[in-house]
Amino acid sequence: MKVNRLLNVVCLLVLFFSHSLLAQEVQTGSIEHLDQDNGFITISGQRYGYSDQLTQVFIEDKQVGAQKMDVDMVVRFTLDNRGTLLHVEIIGPDEKLQFLKQN
Repeated sequence: MKVNRLLNVVCLLVLFFSHSLLAQEVQTGSIEHLDQDNGFITISGQRYGYSDQLTQVFIEDKQVGAQKMDVDMVVRFTLDNRGTLLHVEIIGPDEKLQFLKQN
């Protein structure tokens, strides 16, 4: 009986720690520089890795190409454990969003 309880506790701890390692912190910032050809994008003074294979770009839950990103856009993003952009959502400014939606 004690062994089963101990195994349950150990399993719960493993699940808790693995989930916290996989959880991504959502950040928000403004794009300052695009250097996608060399694998980098600067957002709010921080340089992040960029990968055509990993990085997905969205506007209102619709996936769009990375070519839609531009300097001065406000984005919400998550990173992998190496600092490479995984998910980028363009959230502003409104005039750029309206232009992108129309084209």
